Amino acid sequence: MFRSVQIMGYRGFSRYEMGDLARVNLLVGKNNSGKTSVLEALYLLGAGGDPAALWRIANRRGERFDGRRPEIDVSHMFMGHELSVGSSFSVAGTNGSLPQSVVLTIEDRAERPDQNELNLLGDEFELSRRRLLISIASTASPRPQILQLSRQGGLDPEITRRLPGSRQDAEPNVHFISTDSLAGNELVRHWDQVQLTPNEELVLGALRFVDPSIEQIRSFGSGAVYGPRGGFIVKRKGEAVPFPLGSLGDGAWRMLAMAIVLTQCAGGMLFVDEIDTGLHYTVMADMWRMIYSAAKQFDVQVFASTHSYDCVYSLSTICRSAKTEDAEITIQRIEADRSTATPFSGAEIRTAAERQIEIR
Repeated sequence: MFRSVQIMGYRGFSRYEMGDLARVNLLVGKNNSGKTSVLEALYLLGAGGDPAALWRIANRRGERFDGRRPEIDVSHMFMGHELSVGSSFSVAGTNGSLPQSVVLTIEDRAERPDQNELNLLGDEFELSRRRLLISIASTASPRPQILQLSRQGGLDPEITRRLPGSRQDAEPNVHFISTDSLAGNELVRHWDQVQLTPNEELVLGALRFVDPSIEQIRSFGSGAVYGPRGGFIVKRKGEAVPFPLGSLGDGAWRMLAMAIVLTQCAGGMLFVDEIDTGLHYTVMADMWRMIYSAAKQFDVQVFASTHSYDCVYSLSTICRSAKTEDAEITIQRIEADRSTATPFSGAEIRTAAERQIEIR
């Protein structure tokens, strides 16, 4: 597990540090304080600089050049939203006793113009021009990965798929759940690894926090194309006809996504942006119990964000448990005008809840 991390040059952070990290870490702070940016930076670190992770991050934010072949606009990941030679950002941390890091740097290289351009511009045209590249250096890879950017500064998703180091089609143990959760196709693919295993009961238990009458869940299989909330049906006790899981609303889908993905993160990391999305405050304590228990069972380090006091207070109920060690849960307060997060231990979270002290 990472115990400390340092972010330099990523989005709005010239330098940012977090310490006293634990098994489960909840990020709090005002709007635009940078909680999601911190999650993204840690996701890139955990993914070892996987180029596919770059695509997922930018695509979720709508940072794209739309056209016949859509490209992601990577400029927004760098401070100043500009791409220039030498621009870089890095994320580093200590995982156990091992230092890990990922560094992304904008470079350039000479590219010979094609013959048509030479004919149009004649002798005044320089024999070479510059094309921008992204170099991704990571302790997870023996050599940097080089991605060529388009003339408008975009990154084609096909490049990330063709790279031998990319894990686009693999099953990594580092996952990011955004505020939209996961789409049906992606979740069904993960479910294929869960069904008919002991982990299926963990997923059913999570769904029953939202609807205790749920008896069974089934998917239609990963060979089809589903909508954002498609691919699953559930059956309630006493009802003969199953119905689409999407009919239960966002809360059930959110629980399903977190429970399934936790089982697929063994030895890795899970990131959840706005973890309370779609969930009523009465189920949040159960949600935290499930996450904490599964994180220990599968050796997963969890990072989540929230604005909700109910979410923070519910986490404090886990800290009161005799089975919970103070060093296994933290709240990290992110503030835009500070370069270091403010950590709160399990004991401090308990005290804040008991005395109704605001720590968001």
